[in-house]
Amino acid sequence: MKLVPIQQVGGHIKAGAPLPFGVRDAEGKLLLAKGQQVPTEQMREALLNRGVFVDLDELRDASRRGNDDGTGGEDFFARWEALQTRLSVLLRAPQEPLFLARVKECAGQLIAWAERFPDQLLFVVIQHDHSRHEVYGLAHLLHTAAVCALLSRRLAWAPERQKSIVGAALTMNLSIIDLQGRLASRGGKLMPPQRAAIDRHPDEAVAYLRNAGLDDAEWLAAVAQHHEQPGGGGYPLHLADPGETSQLLRLVDIFLAKLASRGGRAGLAAPQAAKTLYTGSNGHAFAALLVKELGMFPPGTLVKLASGEIAVAVRRGPTGSTPIVSAVMNRQGDALGSPVRRDTASTEHAITGLIAAQQLRVQLSPNTLYDRRYEA
Repeated sequence: MKLVPIQQVGGHIKAGAPLPFGVRDAEGKLLLAKGQQVPTEQMREALLNRGVFVDLDELRDASRRGNDDGTGGEDFFARWEALQTRLSVLLRAPQEPLFLARVKECAGQLIAWAERFPDQLLFVVIQHDHSRHEVYGLAHLLHTAAVCALLSRRLAWAPERQKSIVGAALTMNLSIIDLQGRLASRGGKLMPPQRAAIDRHPDEAVAYLRNAGLDDAEWLAAVAQHHEQPGGGGYPLHLADPGETSQLLRLVDIFLAKLASRGGRAGLAAPQAAKTLYTGSNGHAFAALLVKELGMFPPGTLVKLASGEIAVAVRRGPTGSTPIVSAVMNRQGDALGSPVRRDTASTEHAITGLIAAQQLRVQLSPNTLYDRRYEA
């Protein structure tokens, strides 16, 4: 029996519906049987916040029954959750016969979303709850793949090349997914065995991919070189001139790592992370591209307006500093009954600063924020 934290399979658990699998403790002892009702959303959230687990085999069965392939007719946010759940199983089983085909399907889905839902894609990445350290390894791969899909499309790369980098982003850390979650939770200095696992993970991921039958040279090179730096400062081979695809992947990887909290250290807000990436890379063209694509306040960023309202960016605007936002709290700090669209290009609603998540007194509902009734 292989156990995975219940937070990684939240997409399968629906309020008002029966559990599709059993819930277990850290030793595998059954706590809640499959079929038990989850009556309310509050009960669902309480379950996800407990330190409990799910058997990976039961999860596979639930995935097959639910057909969580991200291609159904549900809204984007439900499909995003389904994709997270699917990847939580898929990326832990690179030896499975259909592993490579299914990773390619997931990559294709992300590329399609980068065209159809670019702002929503950024929203779920920026708004990710980084206090859930145990899912860091999986979430980081999915977020990196999503941003790579956006940037490779902006670069007008050929479709096959877009699939290569998105596939590489999903698979670059195959051997250390769970280790990353543990390290994000505790922080501190790496122990020698952990350092060794980190050092060899690019080569191990390439080995997994070759064994799965991958013959895409650009995908393989991007995985092998995603920690190499121009001039030879990276690892594992200290290459002086790593490939272009690997460098786009490396910089996106670094940017998203800066957003994450770990071991008591708070993550950076997206604008700060983008700025430090740009300066730290000496103005690398791909870092500049990322800053331009996301804007100063990408969707999901919490901001304060000149009106005194608290708002969340929902769409990129005509300039990088003037996103379209939805006000969710008034100047007195009270929650608004429904989100109100604001154009930050206007003086009255200009952005005056960033807001920490702890200052938000209302739960954001992505479906409501992107409801067409509130687009005007």
